[in-house]
Amino acid sequence: MSVTRELLLQRHNYYRWLLVVEVLALFGLRPLQQAPQLVCLVYLTIAGVGVLMDSPLLPHNRLTPHLKRSVLAPKDHQRLQRAMRRRRWLKNGWLIAAAVELLWQASLLVAPMVAVQLSVVHVFVWTGLMLYVLWALTNALAEEPVFNGAMLMGAAAGYLLIGFTGGIVLNSLLVLDPQAFNLSSNVSSDWPVAIAHAPQMLGAAFGSLTTLGSSVFSDNSLTSVSASVAITIVGQLYVAILIAGVLGKPRQIAAVRKAAHPRRRSQAPSPRLRRIRR
Repeated sequence: MSVTRELLLQRHNYYRWLLVVEVLALFGLRPLQQAPQLVCLVYLTIAGVGVLMDSPLLPHNRLTPHLKRSVLAPKDHQRLQRAMRRRRWLKNGWLIAAAVELLWQASLLVAPMVAVQLSVVHVFVWTGLMLYVLWALTNALAEEPVFNGAMLMGAAAGYLLIGFTGGIVLNSLLVLDPQAFNLSSNVSSDWPVAIAHAPQMLGAAFGSLTTLGSSVFSDNSLTSVSASVAITIVGQLYVAILIAGVLGKPRQIAAVRKAAHPRRRSQAPSPRLRRIRR
């Protein structure tokens, strides 16, 4: 098995598990309303799928020993170096985001005024991490040799990742500008607002992603309207970029044309119309 083949297997495994975790998080959105403090663990798990399991974005390499000792071709060596670089960046970003999340959650409970200041750092760190994961995922999809089920699962996981990123952004904006949202009155007040309404913010983010909208956003607030429009635009851009850069790439089109119009065998005589001489 070559290095490229083994990296592809790891990458496909990453696609599947990322999609599984995201779908389970969506199905658990209703139970999370009873335990809103667990929403932060959902975000950490989704962003850390590549760190917590074997995937193309891991900080280490699990290639077999004979591949490690073998001399790699220049093209395979460049792919390996690029994959290792993505894994290191993801690991460092996830550790920073986890530290910021724990500090932000603690400040919400102990010092709400400090949490307001940390919300700016919180939204920038998390947005940077999730967008990097999305960018790395898109690049990985563009490197796929053929269109298959694993690639489709990776594309779906990337689209759902935008919704979870929007939930993090809205959760931070809720601390910075609480008046920008129409909060539900039947939510338990035992927790701070940003924690108690975290599931509601996540649902509103997916409402904006699917262009359905949500009643959580206040029409009179520029903050909520801008956030909703930004989530919608990013989701539509992802679909457009995915179609143009991944599904419509030249090698895919050439493969489809080749499969649809196979060349005739060279040994078979090609019928030609001969000109009749008089």
